[in-house]
This record gives sequence, structure tokens and C-alpha cells, in this order.
Amino acid sequence: MRNFVAALALLPLNFLVVGYGWLAAGMTGWAANWDEQPYEPPLTELGVAAGVVAAVGVALWVARLRGAAVFQTVPLLVLVLLMMPT
Repeated sequence: MRNFVAALALLPLNFLVVGYGWLAAGMTGWAANWDEQPYEPPLTELGVAAGVVAAVGVALWVARLRGAAVFQTVPLLVLVLLMMPT
């Protein structure tokens, strides 16, 4: 039950961080299309966002909330997907 509550409590943070990464990738892609340049993902912004999510996952693991820590891999995988050039 504690894992479920922790995962629900972290949903706003996860949406905020992944949304920021999505916005940064989208704006970079839009700018690349506008200038007709090849798309290069904003690795700094996405790396910081992924680091925040990973740090939260490690903190949950240390707090012995293993289920919630494993759930943190979902937003981390989304951010890693955004890092890949298309």
C-alpha cells in the first residue's frame, strides 16, 4: 500500500519532468524543421530531467519502497526515448 501511495504522490512530479523534456525536444525539433537543420535532441535538458527522475528512484529504493522505485523507470524510459535522434 505504501508503494502505491508513493507512486501516486510522484505522478505530478513525473508529469512535470517528462512534460518539460517533451517540450524541450518538441521545441528543438520545431526549430530544426524551421531552419531545415538536422534534428539533434537537447541532451542537456533531457539529461537533467532524467537525472531528477533517477534520483527520485534511488531515494525510493533507499527508503525501501521498491515497487514505487521500479515504477520510476517508466518516465525514465520516456526521457531516454526522447534523447534518440529521429
